[in-house]
Amino acid sequence: MKDNRLKGIIALAVVTVLAFGVVYGTSLLGKDGKADGQDEIVEGAIDVTGYDGISAAREITDDAGTITGYAVTTAARGFAGNITLEVTFETDATTISSLSVISHSETEGYGAVIATDEYLSQFPGKTAPVALGDAGNDSEIDAVSGATMTSNAVVKAINQAYDFISAYAAQ
Repeated sequence: MKDNRLKGIIALAVVTVLAFGVVYGTSLLGKDGKADGQDEIVEGAIDVTGYDGISAAREITDDAGTITGYAVTTAARGFAGNITLEVTFETDATTISSLSVISHSETEGYGAVIATDEYLSQFPGKTAPVALGDAGNDSEIDAVSGATMTSNAVVKAINQAYDFISAYAAQ
C-alpha cells in the first residue's frame, strides 16, 4: 500500500513538472522580444518623455529618408473624457496637414461631431497655434455648437502638439 502511494506521488510530481514545462515553453514561444508593456518601436519615433498631453510623435519620411512631415498623438480632457487626436504637420511644423480622432467619449449629436469628416475637413492648411473663431483666417477653427468643452479640448490638444513639434523641429 505504501509503495502505491509513493508511485502516485512520483507520477503526480512528474505530470506537474511536465505541465509547467509546457506552459512556460509556450509562453516563451509567444514572446516577441519586448518586455511587457513595451510599445513597438516606430520608424522615425521621437522621444516624448516628460511632455504632458503628448503620447507619441514621429517624423514622416519619404523613400529617400527625407522628412516630409511630422505626426503627433496628443490628448486633452473634453466634456465626457479624454479626446485623443493625431495631428499631422507639414515640414514647417506649423501647417496642419491632417487631423484624425483616435478616440473620444463625447456625447452623440454634440461633441461627437469632432469625429466627422465634415468637422475634420476644416483643419488641413490651418496654421498652428489655432484658436476658436469663425474660421475667417488660417488659425481659426469653427467650434462645435453646444459643445464648448469639446471644442476647447480640440484646440488645447492641437496646440500641445504644435508646441511640442515646433520646439523639436527648431533643434
